[in-house]
Amino acid sequence: MQKLKFLLIIIIPALLLTACSKESEETILLGAKTKMEEAKKLEAEGKADEAKKAYGEAIEFYKKFLTEYPNSPSAPEVYSSIAKVYVDNLRDYPNAIKYYNELSQKHPATKESKYGMFMVAFIYDEMLKDKDKAKESYKKFLDKYPKDEDANEKMSESARMMLQMLDENRSIEDIIKNTQKDSLKTDTKKETTKDKKEDKKEDKKEDKKADDDVKVAPQKNDGVKDRDTKKQ
Repeated sequence: MQKLKFLLIIIIPALLLTACSKESEETILLGAKTKMEEAKKLEAEGKADEAKKAYGEAIEFYKKFLTEYPNSPSAPEVYSSIAKVYVDNLRDYPNAIKYYNELSQKHPATKESKYGMFMVAFIYDEMLKDKDKAKESYKKFLDKYPKDEDANEKMSESARMMLQMLDENRSIEDIIKNTQKDSLKTDTKKETTKDKKEDKKEDKKEDKKADDDVKVAPQKNDGVKDRDTKKQ
């Protein structure tokens, strides 16, 4: 009994201390935001090393948030923020892929998850130049998102085009040129069809005019014959 009391005396204060020391979601996110602003300011001043350190500290705030609030509604956005800092500011592409993948695995039904899956393929393709991994990732993305539910997103459409480029070993410039050529051919075909229709209309007008002239001419001649007959 005395041992139990002794344990409670030790454990309860420790639990209370832990509960009191846990920062709120808002406090942690504010810390991350502050560090991000500091990093951008240092970057603008040309202090690259100090900016890099501040970006790293911002990431630590975000990681702390995910550790303490893994099921928060803000968690998907935090995963995305970490990965974005790794891509845009630290150029650490493997870690960016790691957090985008964790985002898709732990929060698969979110819009951030869709973006994360697309970005994994894009990073493999554009940053790491790993075409095999990029193709595999684009296919995985299209298996889950075969079409865009939101017409403004265009991610599925873009993924399909990027995969086509990889399969055909073509650049985006080639696809744009071919698209322009196809568009020009279509426009030319439309103009030709339009011209033919206009020509047919003109031909019909000419034919109608000729028919009208033929119909009117005998009436005039008949009138002359009638006047001549009356004179006689």
